[in-house]
Amino acid sequence: MKRWSNTVAPLLAGLLFAAGAARAVPPDARLQLTAKQPRIEKVGPEFTVVEVDDPKILRAELLPSGELLLEPLGPGLAHAFLFAKRLVRVVEVSVGAPLPAPGPAPAGLCAAPAITEKCYPAWRERLSHLAAAEAPQVAYELEGMQQEAKAAGALLAAAGLGHVQFARSASGVRLKGAKDPAEKRAALRAVYFALLGALRFEE
Repeated sequence: MKRWSNTVAPLLAGLLFAAGAARAVPPDARLQLTAKQPRIEKVGPEFTVVEVDDPKILRAELLPSGELLLEPLGPGLAHAFLFAKRLVRVVEVSVGAPLPAPGPAPAGLCAAPAITEKCYPAWRERLSHLAAAEAPQVAYELEGMQQEAKAAGALLAAAGLGHVQFARSASGVRLKGAKDPAEKRAALRAVYFALLGALRFEE
């Protein structure tokens, strides 16, 4: 059994599920599964809920032992979202196919990981399928943060959660208007794909 920690290699090297900086895009870990072989990973007791964005492809369950069971159900790409207090970790899982390749490295004025309005789309594409351990730390400029907020709002609307308001705060993501914890988790799953930084959130 492999463990998710900064001591394993090569697949999960640098991944700290118990502590450290969390990222949204890119995923915290990337796994490729065969169509019929479940996988168990050690994740730690701080995670209390796990959800997947496509239950036709993947089933995920937190076990009493502090482990995560990943059960492939069909071919495709899915994400497992592990929720702890004010923190979300994301695992990208490809079933029955190679993991998608990362997008091209931004060039020209966007070569540096400074997220402006112009450079946000290129870095979002670059980081979507790049393991966090391989990704640079990005720095937002004001217009880049505004572009991120627009993208997050569009994703909330597409998920039927247009009534949930997105904002950034000093402690992470702030979501207002979710009617219950389940809807708040659904909103966090939706905005994950717009974020290039830490996926920490306010209670």
